[in-house]
Amino acid sequence: METIAARKYAIIEKVMHLNEEELTELETSLIKFSEGPISVEQYNRELDEAEAEMDRGAFYSQDEAEKMAKKW
Repeated sequence: METIAARKYAIIEKVMHLNEEELTELETSLIKFSEGPISVEQYNRELDEAEAEMDRGAFYSQDEAEKMAKKW
């Protein structure tokens, strides 16, 4: 079993290899996560935003995501 220190170092290693866009996305996610639970209204707004992003083609395909993960 991995120690907590080893897990932390593994996360740091992954973060060190993020590009600018990926780092910004991670920061945004961490900020949202740290703010705690959201309201139903906020949840629905975020779903609407995500659907709009998908409609614009602003997403990664499964193949793209797998290629990105291999670089970690």
